[in-house]
Amino acid sequence: MVLRRRISFRWRILAPLILTLWAVIIGMTSWQISRESGYRSEIVDSQLRLINSRIVSQINMSSPTLLNGFMDFIEDYYRQDPLFSNVRISIFNHNWEVVNAVGPPMQLSVPERRRLSQSASHPQSDEVYLDGKRYFCNELFSPGAQFLVISALPDDKALNEYLVGDRDHILFVMVILAVGLTFLAIYSSRFYSRNINILRDFARRSAMDPDFVPGVDYPHDDLGEIAKQIVSLHNERQHAVSQLKKEHDIAMHAIEEKSLQKRQLTNNINHELKTPIGVIKGYLETLVNMPDLDEETRNHFIRKALNHAERLADLIADVSAITRLEEGAQIINTECIDYHELVYKFAYDVRESGILGQIEFTYDVPMGLKVRGNVNLLSAMLMNLAKNTANYSCGTTCSLEYLGQTADDFYKFCFYDDGVGVPEESLEHIFDRFYRIDVGRSRKTGGTGLGLSIVYSTISALGGEIHASNRQDAGFQITFTLPIWTGR
Repeated sequence: MVLRRRISFRWRILAPLILTLWAVIIGMTSWQISRESGYRSEIVDSQLRLINSRIVSQINMSSPTLLNGFMDFIEDYYRQDPLFSNVRISIFNHNWEVVNAVGPPMQLSVPERRRLSQSASHPQSDEVYLDGKRYFCNELFSPGAQFLVISALPDDKALNEYLVGDRDHILFVMVILAVGLTFLAIYSSRFYSRNINILRDFARRSAMDPDFVPGVDYPHDDLGEIAKQIVSLHNERQHAVSQLKKEHDIAMHAIEEKSLQKRQLTNNINHELKTPIGVIKGYLETLVNMPDLDEETRNHFIRKALNHAERLADLIADVSAITRLEEGAQIINTECIDYHELVYKFAYDVRESGILGQIEFTYDVPMGLKVRGNVNLLSAMLMNLAKNTANYSCGTTCSLEYLGQTADDFYKFCFYDDGVGVPEESLEHIFDRFYRIDVGRSRKTGGTGLGLSIVYSTISALGGEIHASNRQDAGFQITFTLPIWTGR
């Protein structure tokens, strides 16, 4: 079985293009040679017509027999021209007798006279046979048709070479042009087929290697644009697949992270619950097993059990708050809140409840500051910040300060104290659940370890940002942002 070799795309373009170019060049060469020959024939014809018209003009001014001087001048003038050196001029009267001539007088036969009489009425040079020889001649009658002037050039080598013209030069130029255009066609076909080769290589490599990402610079032409679009679609598809894979990995990681956090939260809750429950159980068992305890000791045990029961209640309330914030962040009811009024009420409640002890609370929040939020969440957040200050700052003052408006339609605030601050290594964990800088001190003060976690979850649920840091002089600060109420 004979296998046919497939012709490449380049040669499918190149072969017809070269054949067309050579056909056009051959046609142009033939046309140019013919045009050059016609042009030179017109020059010879115009020169013969000029001779005849000058002689006819002289005949009109004098008798033909007196033209000897003029005819001698013509003979001497044209003998210097190699092309017209053998020109023959004959002047015939109405009886076909030669009255004057340059060169040998022409002997015309009756058919030649008849033909010349017909052609002289519309003068035009043509090829005729005179005296048995071939001539290139032109005829012209004088006014009244009394005389006929015939000028003729013999069809010799000089005339033929002149009429042919510089054919070799034309052929040389056309061959150079043909060769140059052929090389240009070869280069052009290679240039334009480059994109096809790239696409073929791209298709092959893409089929073999799904992770293949082409990065070729294409020329600015139609094929280049098509190649760019195909490769762009491929890259977009690969990017989409890669993006989906990344999103899937992120989602799986988020699910695993959330599951891990839930497990950690459960373990931490179990651990945190054991302490107050154990303490309460111990005090109650002591009261039950020792009914003879004195009144003061009994009341002391009861107060301790009550304190740990309150701590247990606070812990359960904080865990419930964090769970609601994380699982229902998208369905939190928000409204327009006058933040100055909310802070004003909070300052009053702090003074009345004495939750800050000896610490003084101040605030600097402009009146009429409208934020988008939830009253209960924002109030609880400020309360957790106040409890954290009271339990851990060891300072004398704390304050809430308005810092200005951000470029993304948020108000920025800072809650700070003048206490001992937080160790630098603990700042990145300050919002972690159940994280305590000093476990022993924290348990003495009754903290659950979830206060700042609730603050962080509240700000995140409202779309803001929160950051903890130490102040330059002394104390600890938390900066946070709240969304501006825009009426939507």
